[in-house]
Amino acid sequence: MTDNRDLPARLVPPGSGELGRSHWHVTELGLAVVEELAGRGCHVATIARALGMSKDAFKSCRDRQPEVDEAYHRGLAREHDQLVSNLRAAADDGNIVANIFLLKARHQYREGEALDANVNVNFNPGGVVVVPQRQTIEEFLEEQREREANTIEGEVVREARRGD
Repeated sequence: MTDNRDLPARLVPPGSGELGRSHWHVTELGLAVVEELAGRGCHVATIARALGMSKDAFKSCRDRQPEVDEAYHRGLAREHDQLVSNLRAAADDGNIVANIFLLKARHQYREGEALDANVNVNFNPGGVVVVPQRQTIEEFLEEQREREANTIEGEVVREARRGD
């Protein structure tokens, strides 16, 4: 017969003077099992089965014993770090899909959505001026000067004409 202290979890009766039913208590061995299995990516139901309890009982243990929840989250963090490391190594080796996934998962990149960016573009056509065929270069330049003269801080001041 095994001693209950050697088990990963044991069913304990309510404390002295307390009413209610028995509940599960996860031992130190059970904490190590929880962290290890969570670190391997096992489902909550699998971890509960390894402890000899139901999934609901395991959730109750996590609520009642903060150290169980901490062990579970330490395991998840270890799994997360390993997966990111593997993915990063694949991306560094030229795996394009891994690179795209990392952009989407870690940097909120989304395809087909407009980017929120402040872009300041200075366009310099290199000295090439396109003049409409109906105008000479002198007429075009004069029209540009008139437009600039009628512009106040980026807004065109329209001339009032009779009949408009």
